[in-house]
Amino acid sequence: MKQYLVLILFLAMVVPVMAQHPDHRHDGKRQADITELVSDLSAPQKRKIENISKESKERIDALRTRKRAVHDSIHTYLDREGDQSKWLFPLFDREAQLQAAIDREMYTTKLRIDEVLSREQRAALRKATRRKVK
Repeated sequence: MKQYLVLILFLAMVVPVMAQHPDHRHDGKRQADITELVSDLSAPQKRKIENISKESKERIDALRTRKRAVHDSIHTYLDREGDQSKWLFPLFDREAQLQAAIDREMYTTKLRIDEVLSREQRAALRKATRRKVK
């Protein structure tokens, strides 16, 4: 029981901080667009990537909206007195399912964009987006 309380308190502190960055901004900078990272894209490639990205963004935004609603419901129950496990546990599961759906959508989008790019362009994109280890 103590572990659940610690987990809930941790989530209550961390999730609002993460929610402040829904578009993956870091250090005040916006995430670079693929068309900015790969310099030799043809016009058809740019159009395809922009369409894939737009469609994916719409789906991800809808999933994030649903996830925020579940998250708000979780906090409603967390603020109540007594054992709210009956309602909270399914909400925790739903929130996790929505996060998994967001992750799957992002990965599927990556695969779809990779199909549009040449091997060299994919390598350039990986190099440009490689995270620097501090």
